[in-house]
Amino acid sequence: MTTDNSTLPPGEASSTSALALLGLAVCEASGRINAWSLTLLWLTFITGLLSSLKIGAFFPLLVASLGSAGFQAYFAWRLAFDRQVFAAWAGLRNEECLQAQRAFDIALGMMSKKKVPAGKIRPMCDRLTGVRRLHLLQIAAMSLQAMMLLVLMVGILWVSGHA
Repeated sequence: MTTDNSTLPPGEASSTSALALLGLAVCEASGRINAWSLTLLWLTFITGLLSSLKIGAFFPLLVASLGSAGFQAYFAWRLAFDRQVFAAWAGLRNEECLQAQRAFDIALGMMSKKKVPAGKIRPMCDRLTGVRRLHLLQIAAMSLQAMMLLVLMVGILWVSGHA
């Protein structure tokens, strides 16, 4: 199977494996954020259970924290999948990497029942941008969890100071 490199941006064909390594590094960073997110979720539950707030005041914060944890977990799952793909691509030579990307696009097209244009390869830069976007969304979801915990703690301090 020969790949038409004319559809790739200049210099991309020679740096495909290097970009795959960058994508792999971004994907691997998501595991640490996932662990922090789980820790924040536990701290939110424990803080809420130990607080003197009524369940009515605690419930919206718990739901918001659980929702953001769910979003974070989805992004972590997507990045874990992408990690395996980028790891496989990073271990290939550039031409083999381009062929593997094309085969991957065809397989995804078959799964989603979409037609993949013949001879066109999605540039690795676009794939890297997608992984980076998922990582930033994961960070945003974890940050929202941290804010919910902070709001809960401030509420506890405020209620205890005005009791």
